[in-house]
Amino acid sequence: LSQNIPNPFNPETEISYTLPRDSHVKLVIYNVTGQRVKTLVDRFETTGRKTVRWDGTDESGQKVASGIYFYKLQADEFTQSKKMVMMK
Repeated sequence: LSQNIPNPFNPETEISYTLPRDSHVKLVIYNVTGQRVKTLVDRFETTGRKTVRWDGTDESGQKVASGIYFYKLQADEFTQSKKMVMMK
């Protein structure tokens, strides 16, 4: 799981990760209180480098507020989280 680019960002950012083998992948954005903001990926993916764009919206399509967010990648038994900052 790579650090998002750019960081801080406004209004979009890219999150990249590399899968060493085919896996079910879940990539979720959370706010600082741990509430799920948006699920970006929830599917089976093949080996290789992947890039996902987040446009700073929640599940309902509303723009989120400036602040700190976390993104969490789960791929089979692997789990990792990183921090990002949205500045308006």
